[in-house]
Amino acid sequence: MLVCRRFIHTSVSRYLAKSAVASTSSPLSTLRKKTGYSLSHCRAALQQFNDNLEQAEAWLHQRAQTEGWSRATKLQSRAASQGLVGIITNKNSAAMVEVNCETDFVAKNEKFQQLVSQVANSLLVNQTEKAKDKIVFDKETLGTLPSLDDRSKTLADVTALCVGSVGENVVLRRGIVFNTENNQLLASYCHGQVNSTSSDSCRMGKYGALVKYSQVDSTTSQSEDGQPLTSSVQTRSYPLRTICEDNIQKPIELSTYLDSEDESNLMHEYLNGYVYALPSRENAHDLLLKNISAQIEQQQLKDVHVLPMDIRVQTPDPVYIYYPGLCLSNQAPKIDQAITREPVVIVEIITPTTERLVLHEKSINYQRIPSLKQIIYVWPSLKIAHVDFRDEQTSKWTRKYYSVQDKIPLPQSFGNGELALGHIFDNMVS
Repeated sequence: MLVCRRFIHTSVSRYLAKSAVASTSSPLSTLRKKTGYSLSHCRAALQQFNDNLEQAEAWLHQRAQTEGWSRATKLQSRAASQGLVGIITNKNSAAMVEVNCETDFVAKNEKFQQLVSQVANSLLVNQTEKAKDKIVFDKETLGTLPSLDDRSKTLADVTALCVGSVGENVVLRRGIVFNTENNQLLASYCHGQVNSTSSDSCRMGKYGALVKYSQVDSTTSQSEDGQPLTSSVQTRSYPLRTICEDNIQKPIELSTYLDSEDESNLMHEYLNGYVYALPSRENAHDLLLKNISAQIEQQQLKDVHVLPMDIRVQTPDPVYIYYPGLCLSNQAPKIDQAITREPVVIVEIITPTTERLVLHEKSINYQRIPSLKQIIYVWPSLKIAHVDFRDEQTSKWTRKYYSVQDKIPLPQSFGNGELALGHIFDNMVS
């Protein structure tokens, strides 16, 4: 008769637990986690310096830098046609850099993306001529700038270290910095963004755009003959029909506009005394707005009201009255209501015919409305959106970007409401 017995000692689990703790807290494990270098290199460093972690780490960094430069020299003749564009902005300046590598696989590597972020931040910190509105950096100039993390090293040194890590040729291609003056604004866009970041971090993607523009001051601008110009005339570069022929020479009263609009078959907007007729909207425009309205109604959010599309938005003085794409409010619309002064969310559809008007005029005036918390800009052609958020405490505006798979959160006063960007484009013909 064959009898099998299994003996289990009560101290085995305790022994295994102790050994696990000992192994995780060993100098070799600590050094490997801290530096990210291979196990064999970390073991050799600890043996050379008798388990002194600080000396072993310094030796590893020095060796990696040397090997990186050696590998960078060998690989510099290989074509680097892939890579990322990095953009970072702050209150008064913005930087955009292009860093190239050999393959798209490395462009997705965390160490490569850390390099792009470090180069972009270093540009902002190291610029010495902040009085200049635009500073261009070529490949050679970029390499000589001190690194943000360790000013004893240049960006060329950091790049060589990245080459040793990813095993491909990496090139600092070019960079540019914009600085703003009074009454100037910065706008940026990163297409094909690969990282999810806050508005004050480095955004990275395949393509990038950085724009600096000036806000028109109607109190100081003058025409060639010395006559004052209003911002409405300057910012609308394409022809729009006015209510009356002499409106350009003589502003009209707000009451006159309101009376005329009630009797008109066309929609007109009032811009501090000047009235413009709106072009007719496209069918796709109305479809997108209906999809947005349907999403909000399905969520049955408390105290959220989608205002009818014929209700206009009025800004504080100077008075501008616009027809928004869509307006959300905490207050239910009244019978025969024509204007709201307390919108919470405004949605605008960006098309080639509305892009300049919305982004360069409407958005600036919308942000003067105290009750407004969000402005959502939907781009049907790109199937993306960007949203301007007002900070509850500082009242400053920040911008975030969303792709078709993302959901846009609505203000906290609307509960847990959100807009699924993909559903906005349902039934839309490309």
